[in-house]
This record gives sequence, structure tokens and C-alpha cells, in this order.
Amino acid sequence: MFQRLLILFDATAAPEQVLIAARRLAPTPESVHLYGLSPERRDLEPPRPASLTALERLWEGVREWHVESGAGYQLEDHLETDAILQAARQHGSELVVVGPLLAASPRARMGVILSLAIRERLHVLSVGASCPGTPSPTARLAIAVASDGRGLGSVAEFLRRHERPAELVALTSTEAPERDGELQTLSHALGITETLRIEALSQGLRGRAEAFDKAASQWGADLLLAPTDAVDGMHALALGLLGARAMQDAHVPALLLPRTLPAAALFEERHSVSDSLLLPGRELRFAVERVGILPGVSVPEPGVLTVFEGGTPLGGAQHQGGTAVLPASWFSHVRQGHALALAFACDTASGALAPCHVLAPDRPLALIDSRLAPTAPRDGLATLGAACHLVFVRLRDSEPLDTHREHLRKLAPGLGTPLLIDASAWLDDARADDVPRLVDAQRLLRVATRLAMAGAAIAAVVTRDEHPLHHPFLRTLTPSECGLLPDGQAPEPLPVPEAPDTFARELALAGGSRCVGGHAIDFELDNGRARETLLAAIEGARSTVHWQCYIVEDDAVTARFSEALQRAAKRGVRVRLLVDALYSGHDSFGVMNPALVRLSGTPGIEVRAIAPLSGLPSILELKQRNHRKLLVVDTEQAFITGRNMGATYFTGFDEVALRRTSNYREVPWLDCGARLAGPLVSDIEHAFLAEWTRAGGEAFPVRAAAPAGELEARLVLHEGLKDTHTLDTQLALIRSACSRLVLVNTFPLLLELQHALVAALRRGVKVDILFGSVRPWYGQQIPFPGGALREVADRYVRSRLDAVIAAGGVAYEFAMPPAPEWEPELERVFPHVHAKLLVRDMDAVAVGSANLDVTAAYWESEALLVVHDTAFAERMLAALQSLLATSRRVDRDDSQWRTEAEQRAWVGRNWPSLVG
Repeated sequence: MFQRLLILFDATAAPEQVLIAARRLAPTPESVHLYGLSPERRDLEPPRPASLTALERLWEGVREWHVESGAGYQLEDHLETDAILQAARQHGSELVVVGPLLAASPRARMGVILSLAIRERLHVLSVGASCPGTPSPTARLAIAVASDGRGLGSVAEFLRRHERPAELVALTSTEAPERDGELQTLSHALGITETLRIEALSQGLRGRAEAFDKAASQWGADLLLAPTDAVDGMHALALGLLGARAMQDAHVPALLLPRTLPAAALFEERHSVSDSLLLPGRELRFAVERVGILPGVSVPEPGVLTVFEGGTPLGGAQHQGGTAVLPASWFSHVRQGHALALAFACDTASGALAPCHVLAPDRPLALIDSRLAPTAPRDGLATLGAACHLVFVRLRDSEPLDTHREHLRKLAPGLGTPLLIDASAWLDDARADDVPRLVDAQRLLRVATRLAMAGAAIAAVVTRDEHPLHHPFLRTLTPSECGLLPDGQAPEPLPVPEAPDTFARELALAGGSRCVGGHAIDFELDNGRARETLLAAIEGARSTVHWQCYIVEDDAVTARFSEALQRAAKRGVRVRLLVDALYSGHDSFGVMNPALVRLSGTPGIEVRAIAPLSGLPSILELKQRNHRKLLVVDTEQAFITGRNMGATYFTGFDEVALRRTSNYREVPWLDCGARLAGPLVSDIEHAFLAEWTRAGGEAFPVRAAAPAGELEARLVLHEGLKDTHTLDTQLALIRSACSRLVLVNTFPLLLELQHALVAALRRGVKVDILFGSVRPWYGQQIPFPGGALREVADRYVRSRLDAVIAAGGVAYEFAMPPAPEWEPELERVFPHVHAKLLVRDMDAVAVGSANLDVTAAYWESEALLVVHDTAFAERMLAALQSLLATSRRVDRDDSQWRTEAEQRAWVGRNWPSLVG
């Protein structure tokens, strides 16, 4: 309670109401100083005017207070703000009580009150002329807060230090109480445990003070708390001009809580924070955004968030890029099934607290697109909500969190406060700026996968669209299917795979694949040897050759493969060749690939094109292509590779005589593939069969391949917009790395992969990246003739490497030393790198067709082989080390690289417009 008081009173008025109000806040003060206003005289010497009777009565009341260390008084004949401020400072006043000043202007009285509370940061109790003259039998507090909760912090601080009320009512000036739930959340987070009723007032600035007083009086409050943190400068001015009379005549004493935060601007931008989930041993992730008066959302500058729970600050957490991460250890006390209220204060905001909830689930989760249409079946949501925690996921931040929350309140009005998490916060994908909206359903499924990896039980994933998703361990529902759920019978979570450790479990969940032993596996980085190995496999085929390819060139190398396939067909081998219709230029828009036409004319050889195009294709038809490169021979050996059928992919660097005049297309590319024998060969052939029949081919039997070695591996297949298995597998490998990562690829890093690599570097993992030149060059950056537009692609690829290099990663620009057949003036040659390789620590290698860009992650069907073997990883690293040794090292100290940084950044920002 307050100990040192200054009482400003009218010496011509009855003092009882002033004493009653003051004693409620200071029952046993140490010091009281009376500052009276009397138009008659300044002293107390006889003869005493009758108008000073109030002073005597007030003085007697102070004596009854049993003031411990003194009381004093003074009389003045006019109201002077500076004199009152000086008296408050001189006596060290903690509380200034201002009674009715009937002889003074209400505006002058209000000016003194605001100066004391805002400028001097003192508590000021304003007692109006209509306040009761007898003590109140109740203990009710009314709070005048802003609709966004500003001021609740100082209210909570006041309640912690003073006698708690029996009841509490919050009065806001909003016309509709949409933010009631947020005010409740903030009050709990700040430790306000009293029952909080919320009453909305519709009066504008002119009648606001009167409206607050009237509502507090009608509700029976004996004190109105008015935190000045809730009042910006313009509203304070309006209160002084328009609310002075109401404050002078008030029926309920109003305690102005002093300003504790910087003054808010009239149109201040505020912060909003998403909800989050508390899962065992996992960090909690929140989206943080800045919302202004204009539509849209922006990412706040990096800063610190102070987190409050139950009125106690838990600590400060950095937020960056629109995401804040809190340690799970802060919430070890939270009970399962409990939703905890939190409040966030941002160091870059002037006062508004951002409320949110954290749920510690004790039931399965149902993850739901937060933009589910208003026509979505509510019965289905109610059925899910009866057995599951409903967790809504915002997939795009084009609309503020507040807008999504209001939409959800209307969508499911009977389901309580909706829990709203943010996809980008959990995926760390940079607000999905490089990911099109058409893949939002896949991102929702990926959030569910990430939560399942953290141990959450997922009963269902409900999309906004009627396009079905697929995951082997997660149930997906369209809105229609959600409406067909039997009443009261929510689906049970599907069983997730058992695994010996967290890494194995994440890989299984990510790719829907199993780790299988019994394999012999080798890899080949040399194009010439890879060509001869494939030719030898075809020449040795006895029953079947099944080859799936993305691109088929009509050149000399393809002719050699064609001849080998034709010879096999003549031996009675059944040859099935599957190609992408668009990128192989076969059976689309009336065009046929001559090389494939020649092959299809051979008895025993059947050629089929995947997803032929005609007319004006949609973006879905153009982007959803099949990028896999697979070869299976006799169901005994298989090749999973990044190489297409053509000279660029299967010509060794020492097999071509390069000249300065050579066209850029003559420069071979670095590529890689794996050859394996063992049980997964059958899985690869089944994948071929599925695409074959989808393309109109007849089904054929696939026998089980026998074990052929000791190596363990898993096959990860990604199918267009149905899943994201290869991306999630790549991320699982990166996130689990402890010591080293080596990546080989020349495609623009998906921002989510970029962030995962930066996070790996921050935890001490060594990251090396080998990339190539989309437009090959030689010597001192002299490009080979042709392909000028490819330089733009080069800058785009490099722009995505900048963040990794800045964080301490080392990139190597692939280069080959001079070969005897090359013109000596070439010096080193910098070719394209088409290989797709990822080595994790010293125990896992991923190789296949999947690049590290958004197209491979979401759109195109891919195949990836993950080999779990230390010796295999060591052999791969040794082979890569020899390539790194001849390449140009790029790190953050590379001055040449830094010089071109701005050009790369510009291309990165404008890439879509540059490529149309």
C-alpha cells in the first residue's frame, strides 16, 4: 500500500469522500501532506474563515489515521501545476489524491492530474464530486483498458502490490468485444487471477470519461483503475479537453496508474504472436508479426521478447525473421492437457502486449487449415473436437493472425478459443516466400509430419481443398470427408513406425520408407565409367530392362544406349522405356522425339510418355513432371541416378577436346548415380510399374529381389503434389547432423533448406557445398560461347548460398584441371554440377534425382536412395575430397565473392520477373 501521500483538496468543500477514497489505498501511511486551495487566504492563523472548516475536518481525519512519521499542510489561493509538482517531489509522494476542486477550472484540474501521472509517473487518485461519502461494503475494481490490452501490465503490477479485489471488470472502448478472448489471455498471463468480466463501451472520445465512470458506477465498483499506458498522446489531450468535467463530477474514484512505457503513437503498429505447442523436449515456436493500420503483415526487426506467465517474466527470447523460439524447460511445470496463457512484450513496441496460448496436449491433435471455408461441415469439426485438440494452422501470413482468429471464431463458435499456430514458425521456411500457394496443402501435411516427429499423436490433417493428400502414417481428410465422420467418433491416429532412435524415426516419418539390409551398393561420379557400366548391364540383361528417364537427347551417346537396348530386345529381353513427355519432347503438342520413335519401332521395345500435354496446359500440368531416373535390369540390379540419357551426362571430362571456341553445351557435367543389388531393387521396380501403368502400359509381375550384400539403405519416393518425402528426408539428414555435412548440387537452395544449413552451422556442424556453373567458363571467368541467359541463373543459385557462407559454411566452385585433349589456354574449366548428393556425418549418404530447390521439393516426382553405412560414406567423402581439392574455395573471407554480393541479391529478389 502507499506510504507517502499528497492530498490536493478544495478547502471550501466537504472532505469525507476524499478521506474515504484515500484511506482505501493507504490505510496506514507514513506521511501525509495536505495541499489545500482557498481563495480567501494562505495561512491557518486566527481569525479562521468559515470556509476553512473543511481543512479542520480533514486534519482530524488524518490524525485518526495514526500517521507514523509526520503530516503537514499548506494553503494556496490558486491552482498552479508546477507548485503542486514541486510539493510532490519535496515530500517524496507516492500517491497524489486530487479531490473535487470546485473553485478551479475542470480542465486545469485535469491538466494537473495528467502531468502527475504521465510526466512525473506518479499514482494519482481522482475523487469526483459525486463520489460516495461513506465506505463501500464491496471490493470491486473496474479497469479502463485499451481494446488491445495496453495497460494490463501496470494493472497486474498494482494488483500484486495491493489488496486484491473480490471481483474485477474490464471496460474497453471498442464497439464490439472481438478481442475479449485476448484480454482474458493477457490477464491470466500477467497473473490477474480474479474473475474478469468484459464490458464494451461504444462512446467516442467526447464521452469516453463519462462512459467509463457511468459503467463502473452501474456495476458497483468502488474504484476505477485507469492505466495511462493505455492512452496515447492524442487521447490524453482529448481526455484533458473533453473529459475534464466528467472527471470532476465522477461517481467512482479513479486511480491513474503512471506511465511505465514510452507513449504510444495514435496509429502505432503493434505486435501479434501465434499460439504454440509444448511437446516433450522440443522448443516452442511462435510467429511474431507487426500489424499496422494498413492491411497486411510485416516482419518486425530482430529484437527481444519478454515473456510473461502468471504475472512472472519467464525471460527474454530473441525473435528474428518473424519467428521466436522458447526453450521447453521454461514450461516444465505445465500439466498435460492444460492451455497456458502467455503475454509477450516486444522491445521495439511502445506498450501493447501480445497474448497467446501454449497447449500441452494430452489427446491426439487434429491439424486444420485455418482458412477452412465458412461452409465447412461444423458437425465434423465438433466430432473432431470431442476427441482431439483442434489445432488450426495459418499457412500464409498475407493476413494477420487476428484476422485468422476472428474467422475461426465464426467458423466454430461453440468450440472455445481456437488454438492457432503458424506453419512458417514450425517449418522455418522464411514465410514460404519461395513456395507457391498451390502447395499450401503439402505444407500443412509437413507441419503435421514435423509435429509427429516431435512425438505428437496426429489423428487427422484437414485440408481446405478437396484435393487429397497422401502420407503412410498420417490420416488426411478433405472438408467433405471431415463432414462424413460418424457422430462422436473421431479417427484414431495411424500407427507410426518403430525405430531404434530419433533419427531413424524421423527418416521413416519423413519419407514413409523403411531401412532394409542385404544390399551391395556402389556409386559413380565419372561420367564415362557410368556410361560403360549401364551399357554392360543392358548387354547382360536376360529378361527385362525397365528404364525411366526425364530427358532423352538425340545424340551419339543416346544412340549407343539405343543400340544396346535394341540388341537386348532381339535377344528376347522385354524393354520398357518411360520418359517425361514434356522434357523429353515426346508425345506432347504434336512433337515426337526422333530417338524414341526409332526405339519404339523395334519389336520388344515399348516406349511410353508420362503426362503428355496438348492445347493450353495449366500450371499444375506444366510443373507436376516426373523427374526420376531409374533403371532396373532383370529385377537383380538397379540404378538410381541424376543422369538423363544424353552426352552431357555420360561423357567424361577427358573424352572431349575442349577449345575456347567450344559451345557451352559441349562441356560435360558432373553427375552421380548409385548401382545396387538387393531387396530394394524390387521396390524400385514397383515404383516403375506404378508410373508405367499410369502412363497406359500393361501391368507386369515383379518378383522379390534376393539379398546381395551387407549394406542398409532406404528408398524415398516423392510423388508430385501428393507428398514431400524427399524434402523432408533431406531436412531430417541436415537437422540430425552432428559433425559434418557435404552437399553437391547447383540448384537454388529452397529457403527452408538454407535455414536448416545455417542452423547446423550454428550448432557447430562443418558444412561444405560443391556447386557448379550453369554457364560453364574457363580461365579468368571467360564463358564458353552461348547460353548467356544462364549467367542470370548462376547468380540466382549463388544468391541462395550467401547466407550459408556468411554463417561459416564453405562453398566450392567446381573446377577441373587441364586435360591433355584440351586447348592449353583454357587453364581450369568450371563446368555445371548436376549431381544431387548429401553426406551426413560419416554414416549416411543420399543420392538420386532430387535437387535442393522448390521444384524438386514440391512439384516434381523424385527418387532418393539413402545409404546407411560408414564405409560407403567414407568412400564417397574421399571421392568428393579430390573434387574439392581442384575447385575454387569460397568462404566469407573471399573478397571476390563479396564484391558481387549485391548483384546476386538483386537477381535473387527479382528472379521471377527475370524469367517471366
